[in-house]
Amino acid sequence: MTRDDLRRFRALDINFDSIGLLQSGADDFAYFCTPVDAEFVGRIGCDGVHFILLPGDERVFCVDPSMGERGTYVLPVAGDFREFLSFILYCQDANPLSQIYWMTRKQYQELAAEDADARKNEYQSRFFEEKDKALATTAKEFDLTPVDPFKKVKAMQKKFDPAVLNFSEEYYDAVGYVPPEETEDAEGTVKIMPETHSTVFTASFKKEEPMLPQDPNILLSYVNTKLRDEYGSLSALCDGLDAEQTELEAKLAGVGYAYDPDTNQFKPA
Repeated sequence: MTRDDLRRFRALDINFDSIGLLQSGADDFAYFCTPVDAEFVGRIGCDGVHFILLPGDERVFCVDPSMGERGTYVLPVAGDFREFLSFILYCQDANPLSQIYWMTRKQYQELAAEDADARKNEYQSRFFEEKDKALATTAKEFDLTPVDPFKKVKAMQKKFDPAVLNFSEEYYDAVGYVPPEETEDAEGTVKIMPETHSTVFTASFKKEEPMLPQDPNILLSYVNTKLRDEYGSLSALCDGLDAEQTELEAKLAGVGYAYDPDTNQFKPA
């Protein structure tokens, strides 16, 4: 059912980028932490974050190479593809689903408020028209209603055992662990030996990708989230992400936003 629904979804005449499910790059989406035999669902367009299906599993998973902690690179975000879409209908974008793991309820609500506030900017009216069309078309095609994902995703991730994931040797080299091994006892029962620390640790790495999203609307949400959660000023963000501040401000000015140092956010100009 999930894979049939994914094919139906991809056949829709919508702008997938507008809801954070970019379809470009489907032939080369895997990172060091993408499980073996993963099937591409979509990507949000920054930090290598992408959504996948796994063999024999109806759940939708989020892969985030920037998480940086073993056991958190790959996490479930929906019980099946239709539930995934109902969550997107509620959030109006796939991006919040990739952040629920580390968010408090308050942070989650603040992100939703920021996204709602962005609709007031007349420079983004075309983008939101395409977003609304994509959401309405998806809801009609699958007869879905919006469902708040926060509590469900938190519970799903709390119970999730990452030991079920099958990674490549590249992953174990990156995180410094020896892959689990299968052994067979005298009665022929196959046992999986747990992962162990490697004596040699290879620094974590990921495929080269621009640190900042190229789409100005996605860039706005990304930068404001970083400013809210990680950086105390725009200059600190640009230093941390190796970005040119004047270029960043010019790009967001193009969609009607300017940096407000008092709130440490980009606001409608």
